[in-house]
Amino acid sequence: MATKPRRIGAAKAKRAAGSEHYAKRIISIEEKERLYRRWIDRMVFDRKANVSGACLHFYSNTDRWTREWDGNWFFMDESIRSHGKLLAIDTGRKGAKPMELYDPVSRTLIFMDAGYYGWLKSAALALTGDVLEDNHRIFSVHGALLSAGGKGVSLIGPSGTGKTTLSYGLLLDPCVKLVADDWHFFKFVNGDATGYASEKNTYIRADVASVWKEYKRLLKGAKLDNRGRAVVDVGRAIGKNKLEMTAEMRFIVLLQRDRAQPIVRELDAEEAVDYLVRNDYCNPHTLQSNAWKRKVRKEAFLTLFKRCRILLLNTVETPEQSLQRIKDFVGL
Repeated sequence: MATKPRRIGAAKAKRAAGSEHYAKRIISIEEKERLYRRWIDRMVFDRKANVSGACLHFYSNTDRWTREWDGNWFFMDESIRSHGKLLAIDTGRKGAKPMELYDPVSRTLIFMDAGYYGWLKSAALALTGDVLEDNHRIFSVHGALLSAGGKGVSLIGPSGTGKTTLSYGLLLDPCVKLVADDWHFFKFVNGDATGYASEKNTYIRADVASVWKEYKRLLKGAKLDNRGRAVVDVGRAIGKNKLEMTAEMRFIVLLQRDRAQPIVRELDAEEAVDYLVRNDYCNPHTLQSNAWKRKVRKEAFLTLFKRCRILLLNTVETPEQSLQRIKDFVGL
């Protein structure tokens, strides 16, 4: 009996998109200070993390995030002053909805009632990205970065388009190494665009192993959270030699799911930037989008894309078929 092809389904896309729904608001430093004073003495968990060279200070009034946080990030010397603060607060109110409050003056992000580590991880990266963007012209990409034969391949797309599935499928190729599976940073160095890893270990969905059986060993024994995810050391499953911290960005694969559109199309830099702008840079976690931020981001991505070949891939086919199209594009 023929097996029905597996697809990156619309139902998964709908669930993934819905998972990003929480309210966000910019607050004044005065409001931040009131909230900070109200909650700071109740914090039972307190860590500093090294996120791409920035020091992020994390506090929480619950220790439920201890395992994920400590496994996810590189440690930072406790004597280093922080570049930003993230407070994860469980208010204890029944039915409380998640709320993210950000003070850009003090670089303090207060996340009320997150209930899900994935949001806190993305909040940590968004906060770090806000600091690096303003002070160091280092920009965030909500997407995977792999090194294919020494050339960086960035996969970017809205939630549910198969970014994670295709990244881990590509990683199975012997010539491919992982830099980041969900979020990376980039900056321009001597005319080249260099992409950087953001995390020590990856926060991965268990269902990746349902598509690529090779990852079952990676998730064996992992303690999954309430969203079926776990922080794991990918190097234990595929070998430490399959991990890299940086890659020169040469290929961009933009993802979409639209049966009315072609399966593949190469884009020029301007078309690719238009795609990102229309899709809010495929990053629902961005903290600020004022006129200045929009200007510098657009300029940075235009400069990046002029240095890369760009493919718009419609992931309506099976993961195996979409993966082969990426391999053909990057020359694997």
